[in-house]
Amino acid sequence: MLATLNRQLFEATTFDSGALGLTTSVIHQFTAAGVYSASIRRDGKPMGTATFEVRDDATAMQLNIDLATTTLGTSAADGCRCETHDGIAQPVSTKGYVVFHATSGTGWSVHIGEGKEVSFDSQRLQKGDIFALTLIEPTRYKVENRLGSAKGSVEVSFTQADAKRLHELNPVTVTVGKAFDPDHVKLISTQGLIFRIETEARIVISRQEKRKPEPKRGPVRIQRVRLAEGRQARKTS
Repeated sequence: MLATLNRQLFEATTFDSGALGLTTSVIHQFTAAGVYSASIRRDGKPMGTATFEVRDDATAMQLNIDLATTTLGTSAADGCRCETHDGIAQPVSTKGYVVFHATSGTGWSVHIGEGKEVSFDSQRLQKGDIFALTLIEPTRYKVENRLGSAKGSVEVSFTQADAKRLHELNPVTVTVGKAFDPDHVKLISTQGLIFRIETEARIVISRQEKRKPEPKRGPVRIQRVRLAEGRQARKTS
């Protein structure tokens, strides 16, 4: 069986809480019960809406909304890949969280409310919000809050010794205030990185060194080895 790797996972050099991509997500807690209509945009252009309900008596503590599945005029019930039951978006508790993410593309953002009634804007994260991501490429990255003065760095490594530790790794958490705490983080490739927001923020992580251009080539494919039935039978007998 042939499997095609998603090259976007390895080619991304910038990770932006206000322009979500494959390995990034923003998390918000809606503490007021009600029905919310999220305006989904990509690179500033309207792409559709996702409607979901928050209730005091809901048992679900997390609702995942895939921004990449929205199209103009759709809602969580018919066009958004959310946690659903019989095609209806499952209400999330006022004590739970809504996770906005994207399974394809980049540049995704979410806006809920208008004027003074704005309840969430992924391009201007507020106290209590979370920005979570995974960095894959072993290299150095600079980190900055575009809406503040905080600056920092992330160093990602991957060795044979690291590979043996992947199953035991926990995400690393950074608190975002006037400064990042800590302001320098060391990660192993694929280890989670979580930014807990304490002040208005848009977190941007950029590769410090430009990657050398690679020669053009076709899709990368992996050949999964399938054992012959006879050989597999002998091994299991």
